[in-house]
Amino acid sequence: MLFLYIHTHPVDKCLADKPEQIRQMRDQIQQDSAKAGIKMIGGYSAPHEHTIYFIFEADNIAAVEQALIPMTTWGNARMIPIVTVGEML
Repeated sequence: MLFLYIHTHPVDKCLADKPEQIRQMRDQIQQDSAKAGIKMIGGYSAPHEHTIYFIFEADNIAAVEQALIPMTTWGNARMIPIVTVGEML
C-alpha cells in the first residue's frame, strides 16, 4: 500500500536553520523505515508553507507511523492511504 504523510509545523519550530538536526532526523527515519520494511518513494518540502510530504510504500499504516515518531514531536501530521491514478480506473 502507498501512504501520503503530510507534516506541518509552526514557524517557531522550523528546523530550516538547524541542518544538523534535520540530518539526524532524516537518518533516524531512514533507519527506522528500513528496519520496518518500509520503502520511501519520495520526500518533498514546501518551505514557505512549513509543510513536508513523504510517500511511503508499506504493508500497513502502523509501521509507517512507528517509523515517523521522531517527527511527531516537531509538528502535526496526517497519514492518508493513497492509490495510483491507474488503480482507480
